[in-house]
Amino acid sequence: MREFAQEQRFLVHDLHGGPEALGAAVTVELCGHWEHDGPCRWPHHTTATIVGDNSAELVVRFDADESEVAEVRDRILAGLRVGALQGPDDHITAWGPVEPTGQ
Repeated sequence: MREFAQEQRFLVHDLHGGPEALGAAVTVELCGHWEHDGPCRWPHHTTATIVGDNSAELVVRFDADESEVAEVRDRILAGLRVGALQGPDDHITAWGPVEPTGQ
């Protein structure tokens, strides 16, 4: 995996469905959709690991100009706080509270 300049970590509770939906929710917020033309405005990579019962640790690594880092972090959190995502198979993955746990 390539090196990214920034990192944001989250704990996501009450996950009902696949953790890959969390990464898709981040991409939707940053890029408009998980399938988009052209490069990302803010290149990013998301990793979700199941921890405990129905929770996931999420790590989002991204590149942004220093003047945009706070905006990107806010957008990532906003995308996750939506709490659900309908996938390409029309299945809805839902999750509960999201806690930022570090940078």
